[in-house]
Amino acid sequence: MRKNKRIYRFYILVCILITLLILLFVNAFKYNNINKKIVTEAGAELPSANVFLKKSTVQADYITDMSLIDLNQPGVHKIKIASDGRKYNVRLEVKDTTAPQAEIKNIDLYESRAVEPQEFIKQITDATSVSVSYKATPDFNKIGTQNVDLLLVDSSGNKSEFQAKLRVSKTKETIKVDILNRALNLESFLKEKNDLPAATLIEPQSVPEKLGTYPAKVLINDIVYESNILVTDLTAPKGETVNQKVWQNDTIEASRFVSKIVDATNVTVAYKEQPDFTRPGDQVVKLLLTDEGGNETELEAMLTVVQDTEPPAIYGVKDLTIYINNPVSYKKGVYVYDNRDGEISVSVDSSQVNQKEVGTYNVIYTATDSSGNTSTKEAKCNVKEMTVTMEQLEALADEILARITTPDMTLREKAWEIYEYVNKHLTYTGYSDKTDWMFEAYNGITNAVGDCFTYFAMSELFLNRIGMETMRVERLTKPGEARHYWHLVNYGEGWYHFDACIHIPKLVSFMLTDAEMDAFSARVGKDNYYYRFDKSNYPRTPEK
Repeated sequence: MRKNKRIYRFYILVCILITLLILLFVNAFKYNNINKKIVTEAGAELPSANVFLKKSTVQADYITDMSLIDLNQPGVHKIKIASDGRKYNVRLEVKDTTAPQAEIKNIDLYESRAVEPQEFIKQITDATSVSVSYKATPDFNKIGTQNVDLLLVDSSGNKSEFQAKLRVSKTKETIKVDILNRALNLESFLKEKNDLPAATLIEPQSVPEKLGTYPAKVLINDIVYESNILVTDLTAPKGETVNQKVWQNDTIEASRFVSKIVDATNVTVAYKEQPDFTRPGDQVVKLLLTDEGGNETELEAMLTVVQDTEPPAIYGVKDLTIYINNPVSYKKGVYVYDNRDGEISVSVDSSQVNQKEVGTYNVIYTATDSSGNTSTKEAKCNVKEMTVTMEQLEALADEILARITTPDMTLREKAWEIYEYVNKHLTYTGYSDKTDWMFEAYNGITNAVGDCFTYFAMSELFLNRIGMETMRVERLTKPGEARHYWHLVNYGEGWYHFDACIHIPKLVSFMLTDAEMDAFSARVGKDNYYYRFDKSNYPRTPEK
């Protein structure tokens, strides 16, 4: 019986030991994925509970009321967290390892007195309490400026050092003098007006003429006090406003609104408030003029934002004649001008043209400006058999140009020689093949006969060979009126009229303006017949 009791007790003891081992194993497994202690800096925000988990992406929550824990005081805190239905005992340690930071101020005394070190401090930044002391006590009886070294120590023993300045003087450290009038006023140096009867300005005797800081000395009751003169600009700048007009979404610098700025120093111009360049209409723009002395003047001007709704104008689109399998430039003589963008490019759709077969086809010209406005024009393209090759024409042209021009001539001078040659070379017969400019150019050179189209064709050939920018012009005719052809040319100074054909009465129609052409038309016939043309299809010439 006694033996059985011993066996039973032994069995109970083994069970207890096994249970303890199981609990230890389960607990060890439970805390296998836990950071049992986390360290945070004093004054920092409370870390999220999941930082205690080795897999920080898993959600965790504090069970302990963390509002009862002072995170500004160093120490170790036992807390509980919960995650995924389990509870864990962990520790949060608050450490202070950061030295205190401070914003320092200088002290300027009228008379000597003992100054506490805290008086040099504007603000201290630290999680714990901080003591301030002198590394070496200043000499409070010393007239002038001296450096003061301060030592800051927080409750965790972290230290930092800062330096301030202590000045003992009956004069101000610096006074400002306007560079424009450079007037010295002894009283302006003094902290107290009562010292004026006993004060004398020793130096300087006059204000320097350049901007900068200069030393000064004032004698008060047999003691010399040091000061400084800051020669600066104390006068605000002046200027006149200039209203501006811009296209919608374009921007301009603020300085464009101001002219005739008057100041002794350099002046910058800035917007006080950024204008809205996206809103069409008028708006008041506020501008700030700031000089080197920091003086400011506020001005107002008017900004007009203009919305671009006008499509580009395509000039020079005319029916054209090309030749089977001969190179062609559909854009030659076509010029696009936009009211906002100036000269822009044109795209040509010639997909309907079959240059291998005689016929008449449509060509479409399209231009789009930066505002998205689009213009389109159409022309007929006549495909013909070639009666004379371009190589033949160019050879003839180069031979003649070599006789009538020299390499050192300007483009305009060469154009004049071409005008003279074509005008005098041809005999006017009143007939030409107006469907084939290449043949008429060849016929005019070799046979020296033709009509206005022949003059035009020869001019086209020669002007192209010298690199002149040209645009073909055709008379706007009414029923029963004869057709007429000439050029607009541009040698770099704008478009002018060029017509080498003979005239009755005589006219030298070389580089003429629209007004001069209109005047001739009005003189020789009713309804401005001679040089009547669709001006909407061509750029305007200069006035002179």
